[in-house]
Amino acid sequence: MVVKKPWRKILYENQPYPDNYTDDSFLRDLRTNIKPVSLGEALWGATLLLEEFCTVVAFVLVYVYLYNEWIQPQSIFTISSVFTALGFVFYRLVYSKDVQVNLGHDLRTLLIFMVFGHLFSPVLHTLTDTVSTDTIYTMTFFMMVIHLIFFDYGVSAAIVSNSLSLSAAIFASICLASRLSSAYHAFILITVAVELFVLFPLFRSKIKKSFYIIGPLVLSDVYFLMNSSVLFMIVFILTGVFINIGCPVLFVRYQKYKSNIYGPWDEAIVDDADSVIEGRNK
Repeated sequence: MVVKKPWRKILYENQPYPDNYTDDSFLRDLRTNIKPVSLGEALWGATLLLEEFCTVVAFVLVYVYLYNEWIQPQSIFTISSVFTALGFVFYRLVYSKDVQVNLGHDLRTLLIFMVFGHLFSPVLHTLTDTVSTDTIYTMTFFMMVIHLIFFDYGVSAAIVSNSLSLSAAIFASICLASRLSSAYHAFILITVAVELFVLFPLFRSKIKKSFYIIGPLVLSDVYFLMNSSVLFMIVFILTGVFINIGCPVLFVRYQKYKSNIYGPWDEAIVDDADSVIEGRNK
């Protein structure tokens, strides 16, 4: 009787077993759902979504107030510019290495935006003028949904697309600009769109404690919604509670039903070159 050697999980030597043979030891390394998400992590991730949702609501509120002439466009421009300038100064002083070089580049960018913004505002104001208002609002809604879906919330996933998310938000702002009363109103709305969807996410990405931002943002939206529509304020509050509390609780509760498996058959993952170099330098 010939005794076979014990099977080993290797490929570099011939073994007296079929190629597809495995024994009981093959599944010893099987793991399921090795990275469960805690409630705190889920709440933190939902807060990032709530921040962007509140940003979209704030932009829509700016449009509503401009459309109904409830506030002067110069007031919106002044308020938004002051907050943008404060955030810019904080960002450059804390997170920028070469302030002088970056300051010159930023000032040139601001000058170009102001000049071309004023020049092309009449064009943007009449670009979708022939489209019906209902169609404009429908397109705006779907563009904002696309913006929220593809926005970068700090999770590496194939669905994340900064370019698509930003393009959808800017396209929505251009659609709404045609409903305003003048080209100057359209310029103010586009300016606010750039501040909220281009500059504000860069600033938020550097702030580790998001409650410094989410608190004032939610309170501001609630206040201005209360002055415009109590019904929409209630809907906004319920939606925020569902996003930031309901969804994380449901996710943590039902994640045990996932069937993600990990084992020796997983493909090798190549480390990022930059992380490898940093590890060697340490």
